[in-house]
Amino acid sequence: MAQTTTTGPLDPLAEPTRRVGAGFIAILALTNLGIWTAFFTPIQFLLPLQVEAIVGNDGKESSLGIVVAVGALVSLIASPIAGALSDRTSSRLGRRRPWVLWPTVAAVAVLLVMGGVTAIGGLVLGWALAQLTLNASYAAVTAILPDQVPVGQRGTVSAVVGACQPLGVILGSVIATAIPGDNNSATGQSTRYMVVAVVTLLTAALFVFGMKGDAQLDKSRIEPLKMGEFIKGFWVSPKEHPDFAWVWITRFLVILGTAFVTSYLLYFTRDVLGKSPDEAGDTVAGILQFYIIALLVFALITGPISDKVGRIKIFVIIASITCAVSMLILAFARTEGVATIAAIIMGAGFGAYTAVDLALISRVLPNAEDRARDLGVINIANALPQVLAPLIASVLITSLKTDTYFVAYQVLYLTAAVVTILGAVLVVKIKSVP
Repeated sequence: MAQTTTTGPLDPLAEPTRRVGAGFIAILALTNLGIWTAFFTPIQFLLPLQVEAIVGNDGKESSLGIVVAVGALVSLIASPIAGALSDRTSSRLGRRRPWVLWPTVAAVAVLLVMGGVTAIGGLVLGWALAQLTLNASYAAVTAILPDQVPVGQRGTVSAVVGACQPLGVILGSVIATAIPGDNNSATGQSTRYMVVAVVTLLTAALFVFGMKGDAQLDKSRIEPLKMGEFIKGFWVSPKEHPDFAWVWITRFLVILGTAFVTSYLLYFTRDVLGKSPDEAGDTVAGILQFYIIALLVFALITGPISDKVGRIKIFVIIASITCAVSMLILAFARTEGVATIAAIIMGAGFGAYTAVDLALISRVLPNAEDRARDLGVINIANALPQVLAPLIASVLITSLKTDTYFVAYQVLYLTAAVVTILGAVLVVKIKSVP
């Protein structure tokens, strides 16, 4: 598999100017697919089923919220620290590949163990360790884009990479429905966890052994490690880098809005759409298929168009508003058909968003020496909503479901729409990117 269209050594700290080839894009895409499969399969399918098998119907929302929130809290710390250490790595494998290799091995071990966990405390610990290791790997993988992809090609590459996020959900739904398991047993998901672990390992191996352009950083170019300065470096001043701050804020709001929708999607199909425990998984998988088809189409269209016209912000704004419209529809959905329409619209919006958002982020990074660290800081805007959304959603649903589940989820999804629209509006504050 050819990796790039260029030859010769790359300067790991230089701004890339040479176009990458199909092999590079394929390896980056497949690696992201493996990571997103490992993220989404447990969150969307395995953990909700495991939690319900352990605690029963009462308390399932709050228990799942704790498991997911603690894991996301760990990711807040793991991603920027792993990214910063990746920036300082001078291995013969380069700066990024070592941080995909060892965390993936650790993540595989954790996923294999989680299939046998029979207590909520064990799930909290297991998912926290999974988030720690997977985020360490993700920080390194994400940094490859500003490391090696020139600005004029980032919309296209971002679109392909962004498409792997929904493909991870698809693959997760296939694993959850096609691989045999016992949804009434706490250990009934063990085979599915094993399949997720194998997928993660194989795709990471492609990156470690196939990403030849990950250049070695000469040790003489690494500043001596001073803990005070190292810790201080995680603060990116909004005054000195206002566009970085606005990108962080807008990303946080949009991801928070979507996290309100996805946090309890399986339970929504049960408690609002009226599906049985055996039907719920298939219903979610069916809805997600339409969502993902729309997402893939609009992601792969939007990225190249953005590169061609040389504009990014307008696509981010329109995409965010489209997501908000889908949330308004979902707030009043009472049938699988209406929920599917909302999913298609959200897929179109989020597909366009993922196609250009990473390209937008890569344009506001403060410096080349700390790309992975700064991307890790940006990733907090991804992870923090995963902490807040389950906690806020569990409070809303638990307090409002005493009336009906319809009211509880309606309030939740209307809140999601308002938050997402605010994220769209604030994109205009970003000045350095067209």
